[in-house]
Amino acid sequence: MAHPGKLIACAALFGAGYIFGTFQSAGPQPLEAQEDRKPVSAITNESLTAYQKFQKASNDLSDSLRGEGVTTTAVEGTNFFAISVGGIDALRDLEEGRGVDPETFAAIYADRANAEISQHIDQDSDGRMRYKGTVIRMYSKERMRDTFRRRDQLEVRTRDLDN
Repeated sequence: MAHPGKLIACAALFGAGYIFGTFQSAGPQPLEAQEDRKPVSAITNESLTAYQKFQKASNDLSDSLRGEGVTTTAVEGTNFFAISVGGIDALRDLEEGRGVDPETFAAIYADRANAEISQHIDQDSDGRMRYKGTVIRMYSKERMRDTFRRRDQLEVRTRDLDN
């Protein structure tokens, strides 16, 4: 037969561990992420001027790629990722259900799909966004690599323009 003193000591030790574990008083406090971003109003005029030039050049490039038929957008505003890689047919990607570029993916999750696309967007029971019943996924790893290779090739070709 066990000694009553040992049983009481074990029960007390177990109870103390339970209480400390439940209330986390014996351990470190949980960390919480804090957003440390400056407000837009804190951006300098010099940066705003550079942004204005960037925005104009981006819009010009987007219009040019759209005119060449190498890009279609599925979201509101400019898809900077798509124009940086020489164009993406986001509409075809959605229709074929083979994944979308990161910016389209993020914009759809942020409710920034354009009117043509948003009417076909819903969520499944797990909260995943769907387009015409197909879960929207981001490009495969291999397709992302290919897309970045395309960006690299564009950078090389633009350097050749200077020569």
